Amino acid sequence: DPQQRYVFVADGQDKKVLILQRDTLAEIGSFGSGGRYPGQFLAVNSVAVDSMGNIYTGEHHHGKRVQKFVPGK
Repeated sequence: DPQQRYVFVADGQDKKVLILQRDTLAEIGSFGSGGRYPGQFLAVNSVAVDSMGNIYTGEHHHGKRVQKFVPGK
């Protein structure tokens, strides 16, 4: 988001990405679950956001893949 209100954190233990409020670090949401299908994670360990707000996740271990999440879809 342009105001940079959120922080995205890869939670490999729980196989999801946490969404935190930047100023308080309070968890306001998450996405993903354990599994091999699109939108699921085996071992998510990195998160990046581009200038258009797309979120990219990287996985190691058996997954070894990158996924792209588009906001609002």
